[in-house]
Amino acid sequence: MNIRQWAILALFSVYGCLSALWPYSAYAESRQADRSLLQKGLTIYEIDQELSRIADQEIKLQTQMQSAEQQIREAEHSTSEAKIHAAKVVRSYYMGDRDSLWTLLFSVGSFSDAVSVLDYLQMILHNDKQALQRHTDAWQRLTSVKKELAEAHTSLQQTKERYLQQRERLAALQKEVNAQLADSKEQAALLQQQMLELNKLWEDKGIPLFKTYFQALAGAMQQLPELVTSGGDMNKNGNLVMNGVNYTFQMTDSELNDFLRKKDERFRNLTFHFYPDQISASGQEGGIAVMIRGSYEMAAMEDGTSKPFIRFRILEMQFNGFSLPSTTVEEFEKSFNLGIYPQHIASFLQVTGVRLEEGKLSIMLKLAL
Repeated sequence: MNIRQWAILALFSVYGCLSALWPYSAYAESRQADRSLLQKGLTIYEIDQELSRIADQEIKLQTQMQSAEQQIREAEHSTSEAKIHAAKVVRSYYMGDRDSLWTLLFSVGSFSDAVSVLDYLQMILHNDKQALQRHTDAWQRLTSVKKELAEAHTSLQQTKERYLQQRERLAALQKEVNAQLADSKEQAALLQQQMLELNKLWEDKGIPLFKTYFQALAGAMQQLPELVTSGGDMNKNGNLVMNGVNYTFQMTDSELNDFLRKKDERFRNLTFHFYPDQISASGQEGGIAVMIRGSYEMAAMEDGTSKPFIRFRILEMQFNGFSLPSTTVEEFEKSFNLGIYPQHIASFLQVTGVRLEEGKLSIMLKLAL
């Protein structure tokens, strides 16, 4: 066989291989397109749920604003009346009207008359004090209600803006879905059915499962500081490192998984992993696969104390391999507190830092002297 024949044979061999691979490649592309369509369908469904939540919030804010406006009218009326009474009291003292009343005390002829006059003077002083206090209270109430109204108005504007943004996002995604369905006329009905089934599965099983995990995790995180302050086996194994008034609590992801599973058996199907600057939880239950990825950060409590704590930020949530939209992530983060508060167990401890490494979580603490 000469070189030309070898070249022709090789060419046909390559062509045969490519022909064999072509159906698989086309199938893979089709599967990827279908998955992209299902992902968009799930995102559309969740954005639609967010729009419903925003609409409810807008109604509540509008009701709050109407109530605040009514309270302002009432407070302004009360403030006006209190101001008139307070002005009369101040004017009486300024003009010396109250001084003449005190001279009665020195002009009485008997002790019983003196007691009567003194009671009368105390009653006047008490009424004067009440008039001035009513003015102060009315003014403070008016100021407070006006502040509430301004905050409600700002929240309403932000809510409307968020609503419009999500509506635009929804419309754009819906347009993309319609275009993809139009390109797949033969499979359009099947794909639409698959989208409905995925959304139904998420609503019936996905949401309850995620809520179950988040509720259990929120409860367990409230008890996590026990490991910091207890004298249990973990501390004996060197999890709490002391250096003067500074402490470092260290825990591996295996220890966290053991702790959570002892606290709640629902964590038997969920496994946590620590990575540099991130933490993930993944598992499967009842045919539903879940994945949560997040990170810890330092934050200040908003209870007026401004005490530091460790806040958990959700970066990503996946349901059966499909990424949930940011609106869903934000709703779960808002609904469940997964922060760590060591000071709730021991008030003398204060968090100063947090660090995530491969397989290990470190929490820096100090004595709050």
